[in-house]
Amino acid sequence: MKDKDNFLGKNWLLDTSESIKLHHDIAIPFRQEVGIIDTHTHHNLRQIVENKPFPNIWRAEVLETREEYKNCDHYIIQLAAKFPGFSQALARDPQISDYDKWVALCKVFPNLEGNHVHQWMHLDLKRMFGIQELLSADTAGKIWERANEDLRRKEMLPQAILKKIRAKIIFTTDDPIDDLLYHQMAKNIEGITFLPTFRPDAYYNIFDDNWKSKVERICQLTGQDTTLKGLVEALRKRHTYFTARGAKASDHGLLEPYGLKINQERVEQIFQQAYDKGEKFSLRSIETKEFISYMMHKFCEMNQDKGMVTQIHYGAIRNANEYLFKNWGTDVGGDISAESVNIVENLQPLLSRFFSGEDNNQNHLILYPMNQIFAHTNIMLERAFPKAHSGFPWWHNDSPYVMEQYLLHTAGSSLLTSSGGPVCDGRKILAEGSRFEVFDRVICKVLGKFLSIGAMSKEGAIRAVKGLMYYNQANIFNLKY
Repeated sequence: MKDKDNFLGKNWLLDTSESIKLHHDIAIPFRQEVGIIDTHTHHNLRQIVENKPFPNIWRAEVLETREEYKNCDHYIIQLAAKFPGFSQALARDPQISDYDKWVALCKVFPNLEGNHVHQWMHLDLKRMFGIQELLSADTAGKIWERANEDLRRKEMLPQAILKKIRAKIIFTTDDPIDDLLYHQMAKNIEGITFLPTFRPDAYYNIFDDNWKSKVERICQLTGQDTTLKGLVEALRKRHTYFTARGAKASDHGLLEPYGLKINQERVEQIFQQAYDKGEKFSLRSIETKEFISYMMHKFCEMNQDKGMVTQIHYGAIRNANEYLFKNWGTDVGGDISAESVNIVENLQPLLSRFFSGEDNNQNHLILYPMNQIFAHTNIMLERAFPKAHSGFPWWHNDSPYVMEQYLLHTAGSSLLTSSGGPVCDGRKILAEGSRFEVFDRVICKVLGKFLSIGAMSKEGAIRAVKGLMYYNQANIFNLKY
């Protein structure tokens, strides 16, 4: 059953004969048939549309600093920075060459073995470049030359890579004021559909220093007064703009999944305090909680009206490492998961209003916890509210082990056919295929386990594999198949 070299071998992650058969006989041909649906990414669509060669393997895999293509795999930098010889400062120093940064990374990279980031990187090298060697001080130069030579080929342009892995539908994450020009241009990319996702966090985060300027900008863009009513109407107009251009979902990054029922008079008071009087509210203040709750009800109203899915990613404490935030801003590896989140009390009014199952025309909600400890609560909410779904492990949780436990837990406490399905949450075009290969293997591992102990029929296991790989998301997001 085991390969001669088992690291990323033919049957890696597959630990039963049943899981091996499911993967090779069902999952691989099914993925070839239906391709990849990825309903949550941070891909730079401009980079895909302009379709220029990656300058080198460092910029393709780790850190791209050019403003128009700016991107960062903070997983890699974050972990590698734990070892002498590599650091966040080194990775971001414009005076250090990309080659020297790559060499420094390769020197410490063996220390990452056992973590899924180590597996992903080598899977990228193996699948996209045919490179079998492990990253190390000894192989850094050789892999640099080999990968960069391949990156100059037209088969390694961004669009060609996505076509090679059979990407079919990719959701991006977009600010409501985005003109979505690149989505329009992307319609010329044959075989792949790119859909915008409405991400309005900046317009309800009243604790953020930039909130007032954000409100002014969207109200000016849409011709609205800078009042609570004007802000809601401005967001509604942009929401309509997004849906007219194919958007299937809104996405919300929240510390807690706020959804309390708050009256408009109270929220107008909070708006005036924050906007007109310049009062500062903290992340966990009651005003922040009430304001975001009110806005979440408004967004769910918009989604209900337009047939869109609501996605909530909750439990992240942003910029916990003040040194990283001060020097390099957001999304550089300084975020952590909250140890305490009020889920049920905050969310129950929103769930009861929009996702109870009372009306078959209600749309769907997917909940993604930053702290996987909260997954059981999501699963219980999924059982109680027919239109709610537990999201696949995401961010720091998308390792094979955590995904396996999530699927086992979901199967026992709810339904695999109700899961929101895997999402890449990725920023790297090169890694999209690798991520989905891992998803597919873990899915087959779990369903193979059920087959091996007689807990599921063969037909049921095949149905669940295909559902988790494709049909669950196609149904939730109303995608054609």
